[in-house]
Amino acid sequence: MLKIAVGHSEDVDTLVAVETVLDQCRRQLGTLEPQAGIILAGIEYEHLKILNEIRAHYPRLELVGCTTAGELSSISGNSDDSVALLLIYSDTLEIKSVVGRHISENPPVAIRSALDQARSSVSRSPSLCLIFPDSYNPSFQAIVDSLNTEIGPQCPIFGGGAGTLESDKEPLQFYNDEVLQNALPLLLFYGELAFEFDVNNSWRPLGMRARVAEVSGTAVQKIGDMKALDFYRYYVGPHGDPAAEFPLAVFDDDENQFYVRAPVGFDEDSGSVSFAGPIPEGATVQLTEATREQMVEFTQTSIEAAFSQITQRWQPAAALVFSCVTRKGILGTRTPEELNILKNHLPAHVPILGFYSFGEFSPLQKNQISRMHSSTMVTLLLGEKGSRPVTPRRTDQLPVTEQILPREQNENTLEQLQLKNQYLKRKLKRSENYRQRLETTIDLNASMRKKINRDINSARLEIEHKNDLLRQTLELADEIQKNMLPRQNPYVANFQIAGKSVYCSETGGDYFDFLETDKGFPEPFSVLVGDVTGHGIEAALLMTTARALIRSRALQPGSISQILTEVNQHLAYDIRATGRFMTLFYLNIDPRKKHLNWVRAGHDPAILYDPEADTFEELGGGTGIPLGVDESFAYEVNEKSGLAKDQIIFLGTDGIWETHNPKGEMFGKKPVYDIIRAYASESPQAIIDNIILAMNDFRENLEPQDDATFVAVKVEGEL
Repeated sequence: MLKIAVGHSEDVDTLVAVETVLDQCRRQLGTLEPQAGIILAGIEYEHLKILNEIRAHYPRLELVGCTTAGELSSISGNSDDSVALLLIYSDTLEIKSVVGRHISENPPVAIRSALDQARSSVSRSPSLCLIFPDSYNPSFQAIVDSLNTEIGPQCPIFGGGAGTLESDKEPLQFYNDEVLQNALPLLLFYGELAFEFDVNNSWRPLGMRARVAEVSGTAVQKIGDMKALDFYRYYVGPHGDPAAEFPLAVFDDDENQFYVRAPVGFDEDSGSVSFAGPIPEGATVQLTEATREQMVEFTQTSIEAAFSQITQRWQPAAALVFSCVTRKGILGTRTPEELNILKNHLPAHVPILGFYSFGEFSPLQKNQISRMHSSTMVTLLLGEKGSRPVTPRRTDQLPVTEQILPREQNENTLEQLQLKNQYLKRKLKRSENYRQRLETTIDLNASMRKKINRDINSARLEIEHKNDLLRQTLELADEIQKNMLPRQNPYVANFQIAGKSVYCSETGGDYFDFLETDKGFPEPFSVLVGDVTGHGIEAALLMTTARALIRSRALQPGSISQILTEVNQHLAYDIRATGRFMTLFYLNIDPRKKHLNWVRAGHDPAILYDPEADTFEELGGGTGIPLGVDESFAYEVNEKSGLAKDQIIFLGTDGIWETHNPKGEMFGKKPVYDIIRAYASESPQAIIDNIILAMNDFRENLEPQDDATFVAVKVEGEL
């Protein structure tokens, strides 16, 4: 059985406040004797009296806690000055409180000493750890790192840094009956404890991302090419504080996941900015902001996602909340909405206790190591494994405050009236501070938005300028590439020849060419069609390189198989690390012998149509591998005789038959066969034009996704 009770009082009298919270907890626990407790209090109370009173009622209670920058609970809502107590009873869990003293001097030594206290009485490893360190300690991350090392990743760490709303007073930590400073109280849980948590930062990155260039401890000297202080002032203008309302998002390896670091001070001379926790050198950072509406909305979404299914697995016994004081300052009068959201997602009887901290602790996600956060809200649900699930009910249907009321006071002594007067004065002063802070935030926000708008406009102009340069470059590349393709169809006696490439972007990787000897007809001539992987600039560069190599080698003696074998050797050497390659069909036509020979370097077969017999034949044969894949490959020649009048040879790239329509269907080769047959009596150009028209009709409104090249050769006269 796990039973957790919460008491909360805003009474200005210390003894009355502590008696009230003890009375509220006793009503919830009944006769059960709690093992452990967490005590939270405003800085103005007499803290030793609080601890002594609690320990007088429960002498063996394992007690930890701290002063805070505000408390919250399901009993009394949100408060700046109050006493809040959480008591835990369990007959299955073992709970131990320990403390690390003089924590700032040597965190690893202090933590090891504290954990040795626990190990001396408990032999097993803890399953959960709650911490309440001194927020004036500059080594928060060192504390978490040491704890992760000492207790291992199987024990997640949660908690918040002790705080105060009075800038002239240092925060305090509580351990059993001691009031401490520079200390780390810990509460360790042993046994089968069920828990779920949510980390909600609500901050939205904006502005430009930059890399942290220089760091010293928790102070950042340079961000990008700027001093860290200049980086802040670039966006928010001159300011007399560290602009804590605009923390930095620090991105992990995942460029979308980040944790938050709030600025806590700056040095005018060095231009450095100090943060609530360390930021690694080389980390990518981005300025953030959070509006009140955004914070409330993010909290709703985050809590809903984290806890919507929790009560179907086990019953929560309590919820702990560790929320940054920066969030409280931004939310202002809307601060209670976060607590109401949490209450509305939990069963009505589940008590909630939390405080506004100076640094929060938790993993980012389950099964990750714990870390220090800032400007974040961490919510932790505690329960017992195997406990019976319950159906959540909205708290406004069954308010806990109707069942548990603070003790009524029958008289107001002069001392009590003076205390209340001081309390009201503090409240009024804080209200004025909140108002001024909100006004300052609004001014800084406006300044930042103006700067970001200017940056966006400058970036837009820069992008437009680069787009103009890119467009000019592409136009030039397109012009150069078109000049490398045949400018006109060749004239060869007794033959009609036509070719065309249609690119899906400014430049492409498809290629065709005609190679003739200077002796003319009836000497052999060659037709080539190629396809480079992909399209665009890179494909175009590879195509032009291959074209140059082929033309240069074709001028020298040798068969077409020798030509491609040597071209492949050069090409493979140049592009083997790029993963690109080029398919090619190299067709040689000998009119005198009425003979065809060809080499296929991974390319689709050419199509031979004989209108007299109305037959189609694919010029396939042995298939060589694409050019650029294996420099040692030797290509072989395929041959065919019997070329006759009116026969048509068609060569193309896969951008023809693999073009798609809106239904995802492919164009295929059958429409190509049908058009060749239908227009066999007309020119090769007519065949190509009609294939292009058919493809456009087939695609409907879809843009082509690949380049397409067409070459048609028709035997016009007797050979």
